Amino acid sequence: MNSVMRFIKEDDLVSLTKELIEIPSVYDPLDDNANEEKVAKYIYEKLKQVGFEVYIEEAAPKRPNVIAVLRGNMPGKTILLEGHTDVVTPGDASKWKYHPFKGEVVDRKIYGRGACDTKGNLAASIIAAKAIKDSGISFPGKIILCIPVDEEGMMTGIKDFIRRGWADDVNGAIICEPVDNNICLDIKGAIRILVRIKGKMAHGCMPYAGINPNIGMANVILKLKELEEKEKERLGRHKYLGFPSITPTVVMSPSNGKGQLNVVPEDSLIAYDLRTIPGQKEEVLLGQIEEIFNQLKKEVENFDCEYEVIEKRPCVSTERNDPIVKSVEKAYTKVTGSEPVYNGVPGATDGTFLRAWKNIPVVVIGAGEREIPHQRDEYVSIDQLMETTKIYAASILNFLNENF
Repeated sequence: MNSVMRFIKEDDLVSLTKELIEIPSVYDPLDDNANEEKVAKYIYEKLKQVGFEVYIEEAAPKRPNVIAVLRGNMPGKTILLEGHTDVVTPGDASKWKYHPFKGEVVDRKIYGRGACDTKGNLAASIIAAKAIKDSGISFPGKIILCIPVDEEGMMTGIKDFIRRGWADDVNGAIICEPVDNNICLDIKGAIRILVRIKGKMAHGCMPYAGINPNIGMANVILKLKELEEKEKERLGRHKYLGFPSITPTVVMSPSNGKGQLNVVPEDSLIAYDLRTIPGQKEEVLLGQIEEIFNQLKKEVENFDCEYEVIEKRPCVSTERNDPIVKSVEKAYTKVTGSEPVYNGVPGATDGTFLRAWKNIPVVVIGAGEREIPHQRDEYVSIDQLMETTKIYAASILNFLNENF
């Protein structure tokens, strides 16, 4: 362990984090150059140069996953570390104090879009695995670095990684996300629904010549709010994940084009983001929602709607006594000298699909304050990032050597 730690250098970690931040990787479907391709190719070449077995595979056009493998000299288990390359938009860059894509270092913090979520933690996983390689120590099994695209969207990258068989022999995974280095074993689920309420266009001065979909839309929002309150009362507040939620995030009327003050629209659209906790079953919840729509057809004149479930991500958990958890727990105590803090992840992660689709035990841990991602002047603490890198390295060795 000590020989590996000597190869974890702060300068290397800061330099790599800065380099990753300085390559913008915000995805925009309307811009052919706005994707993860440049940063993925940079990582691919970097890992190849330092001697990893590296692969690059397109999960979607110009959106390549990078997979790096480091094999031990004895048979054993496989551990996976995952950190995504995409970042969210910085918005208006002129409103940032520090440029979103310059990776500026100020007062032992690295600033920039993705510094916290999650290019800093991605750099930490690479430096940790490289330290094990450079130390020349013997170890059993295999280390896989999964560096996918599209975590901030529909998680195309991790789904492609799993479908290609990369996760088939993985025994445990560390998901590198900003959670203040808490050990997170519970991840909220997510269901995304598009609800379309049909109407009939008419002049605003003669509304009864049409059917106003906004009346139906208002009823849907109120009824689903009632369902949310019932679920909160039924389940209470989860220790780590908080309350479940049913949130209308997009409301459009009409669903396409522009509305006009004196026109009754022909339809309306509501996009719903549902977040689930243990005790909720997707099929039951969706059945309750469908029943609400059926009831509204009886209660609201001319109510006509259809809905589409565009994504389902189940709530997942990993047991405290699992080897990957014990490995991270021991690593945390060794590196920090403190007892670990357990927590949960309020949003889905790529680990959701590793757990749900392949039953791989996952731990989410990484540097960065939980409230910082997606905000202006995003940053990560260098000191905490160094701590994270050492935790990753120690966790890998604990898990592969079954030292837990």
